[in-house]
Amino acid sequence: LICALPRPQTLKKVLSISATMQVRNLFFIKSEKVEKSYFHSPLLFEDNYSKYLVEGLSQGKQIFLPNVSFHNKFKIFFEDEFHSKIYDRKLLAHPNSENNLLKIKFSEVNNLVVAIGPEGGWNNFEINFMQNLGFENFILSKSILRVESAVTSVLSQIELLFF
Repeated sequence: LICALPRPQTLKKVLSISATMQVRNLFFIKSEKVEKSYFHSPLLFEDNYSKYLVEGLSQGKQIFLPNVSFHNKFKIFFEDEFHSKIYDRKLLAHPNSENNLLKIKFSEVNNLVVAIGPEGGWNNFEINFMQNLGFENFILSKSILRVESAVTSVLSQIELLFF
């Protein structure tokens, strides 16, 4: 899961939800609409965020902690740190898309990554950049969702499709 870094209170929820729903890797990234101050939060230290992962694990009866990383440079993350070729499918949640997950044709998928934007949405540069890397747009809901709701929604929809 790639998620534009949300405010700290929302980050706690996203960490817990992601651990409950068996997310393997959590990449929190910079987006134009992410407040710079969020990257200075003490919550970004493992000692401070791990309890939210453990809480999610116990809720979901899981045993594997997600790998969590924070990246404060959007373009550098995708160019140098994100290994797009290891993912069979790359999806970009976007409210202006015409496709929902049911309309996207999935063959066998072993490694799926989904990008969730900030509450104000991705900007055009970010959308185009991810699309050029092979991300496919899809819509989660007719409503505009808060980040924690979008994460819950997409993980639930994926679980419904594949499990």
